[in-house]
Amino acid sequence: SFLAQTLASLYLESGVQEIAMTAGLLAQTLRHVQRQSRPVACLGRQRATLCSAVAPGQQKVMPVMPEELQVLGRPTALPIEQAKVLHPAFYTSEAYAEIERERIFGMHWFAAAHTHELSKPGDVKVIEVGKTSMILTRDRNNKLNAFYNTCRHRGARVCSTSTSGCKQLVCPYHWWAYRLDGTLKSTPPAAVPKERKEQLSLLRVPGLETFAGMIFLNQQPNPPPLRDCLGDLPAKLERYDLDDLQIHSHKRYDIAGDWKLIAENFVDFYHIDAVHPELSKFSRVDDHLPYQGHGQYVGFVTSPLTDCGGPGDRHHFNSFPRLREIESNSALFFHIFPNVSVTIYPHSVYTLMTMPAKTPGRTQEQLTLLMAPDARKADVSSDEYTEKCDALMRFVTNINDEDVDAIENLQLGLGNLNGQGVHGEFLPKYDWPVHRFQNMVLSGLHGQLLNPELMPKLGDSFERKVLSQ
Repeated sequence: SFLAQTLASLYLESGVQEIAMTAGLLAQTLRHVQRQSRPVACLGRQRATLCSAVAPGQQKVMPVMPEELQVLGRPTALPIEQAKVLHPAFYTSEAYAEIERERIFGMHWFAAAHTHELSKPGDVKVIEVGKTSMILTRDRNNKLNAFYNTCRHRGARVCSTSTSGCKQLVCPYHWWAYRLDGTLKSTPPAAVPKERKEQLSLLRVPGLETFAGMIFLNQQPNPPPLRDCLGDLPAKLERYDLDDLQIHSHKRYDIAGDWKLIAENFVDFYHIDAVHPELSKFSRVDDHLPYQGHGQYVGFVTSPLTDCGGPGDRHHFNSFPRLREIESNSALFFHIFPNVSVTIYPHSVYTLMTMPAKTPGRTQEQLTLLMAPDARKADVSSDEYTEKCDALMRFVTNINDEDVDAIENLQLGLGNLNGQGVHGEFLPKYDWPVHRFQNMVLSGLHGQLLNPELMPKLGDSFERKVLSQ
């Protein structure tokens, strides 16, 4: 199991002496992991760290980080010239997957949906983050809300599907009904005193903020502001009017690969020539430049873009109106930690929003294509514009379909390596984005932000051109 794999890894990488020094700690920590993995008796079978009683304003106690994971992560937490790729156990171990859901998705801001998916009062979206289910609503006062998907009576799941035009949330077990602001409305046929009802609202997810047309959640009581984590990213995106985007279409995927591999694949432009023959005509490997500042994100650009007779060529659509000259001929790529990748063309945006599934090594992903507010040209009919958007959607989904094949193959390969004690290698010229993301994972497991001292110094030629215009 995980302990045996870790011992094998240490043997191959560090020798018998280190095994002797750490074996006792590993055995002790494995027992801790097994205890942590047991379900506890609470509403909706939520993990103890997510639903234990916490005094108002008090931070939850972070679950202990197993020593063997710290050992396996150390070769990655180095400057890229000395670092190794994250150990396969971080993608294949069931024990680690439990810890990761608690420490990353339970302790940090994560993307949950697009605001346009809940644009009207009565809109409801159900999201699943591992074994934790949540409900997003827009209530009659036009306010966005997020709740744990658990009835306050006996703990049944309240909602099973997303919907629109919803008047109330009704638990299917005993018909307890809740308003879209989470307050308890009725408990038929029993009558519950008003003062009692006020204590039985749905449990609210503590943190909800919006950024760039997306809804972000945080399960920690009194979380830090989202923008404290985003660093200088909002300034980079201020001319793109992302709150006014129009959703064209979306596609959902069930991927046999870890969510981190999807993020790493997005920031890995080194694979474009091998995996994406059509994309390589439009977005060439050597035209990718860093667009990286401080914050919990990975950023780079393709500049200039190459019109190649495809559906993404700039002449098909109007661009965002406030772009600077160099931005109007560039594609921006940002992965916002932990789980949303954003591609920004001069005329459109597509996102990949991922959630770890209940089963380790599987991920639920939603690809969404959104158009700039006035992307339709004046001389283009409604039907022609729709066809142009459909062609662009086929282009980006074809790219993503190719990526899914590559990711699932990578997951299989990591399974082969898991017991071999082998770390992959970084090529600093191309792999700095992957190195940055993997170190955000390691820092996030400790409840910390990325350590910038480990990151390489990158070129800033694109940013200097943007600021000079």
